[in-house]
Amino acid sequence: MEEEISLVEVLEVIKKRFAMILSLGLVSLIIASVFTFFIATPKYSATTQILVNRTTESAEGIQLNDINTNVQMINTYKDIIKGPVILDQVSQNLNTDLTTNELSEKIEINTQEDSQVFSLTVTDEDPYVSAEIANSVAGIFQDEIGNIMNVDNVTIISEAMPNIEQVSPNNVLNMIIGIFIGVVLGVGTAFILEFLDKSVKDERFITETLAWSTLGNVSEMSEEELHAKIDTTKSKAVTRRSKARI
Repeated sequence: MEEEISLVEVLEVIKKRFAMILSLGLVSLIIASVFTFFIATPKYSATTQILVNRTTESAEGIQLNDINTNVQMINTYKDIIKGPVILDQVSQNLNTDLTTNELSEKIEINTQEDSQVFSLTVTDEDPYVSAEIANSVAGIFQDEIGNIMNVDNVTIISEAMPNIEQVSPNNVLNMIIGIFIGVVLGVGTAFILEFLDKSVKDERFITETLAWSTLGNVSEMSEEELHAKIDTTKSKAVTRRSKARI
């Protein structure tokens, strides 16, 4: 027979194991706090914007086809920027020990649909280093793209500035995630313990699950009833001793 769990039973399980659920939530919060504030390394981002706009001497100015061509070329430029042709020079100019792959992992290029402007963002443990790398990459790319593709359509429209506000880790988000994981783990553990508990909890298990008839029940005495019973027994014993002396 398949057992069904009602909402009331779910709430009863949570109430019964609430202390454990709360404890696991607090433990998870502490772990998340330790990781966020003492283990995770803060990282900072700096962004520079680059315009792709081919110069033209035509009396009609820039045509729609020229704009579409510039937009499509951005995808090619993304690969060139993160390649060794540009990043090897960046590494030399900054006199850094970072390899081409390590520099490439720090760079993120974001584009907007049908826009000739794209953003070059560098993330590093030092906000000033991230801005320095971003500006160096943009400058070298602007200087070298003419030699690489024989074009002159790249303009830096804003330089990267150091930003002392960290982008990771997100302290508040990590705290929320820590509490959530702890609570979920606590609730899951509570239900596992409840399902593993095979003891008879109520009369319904006997009548519905086992299909047995109840012959009677034994009530559990409360502390007050127990003490009252003991006091009554002592009083009777004292009375008997008194009568015996008489």
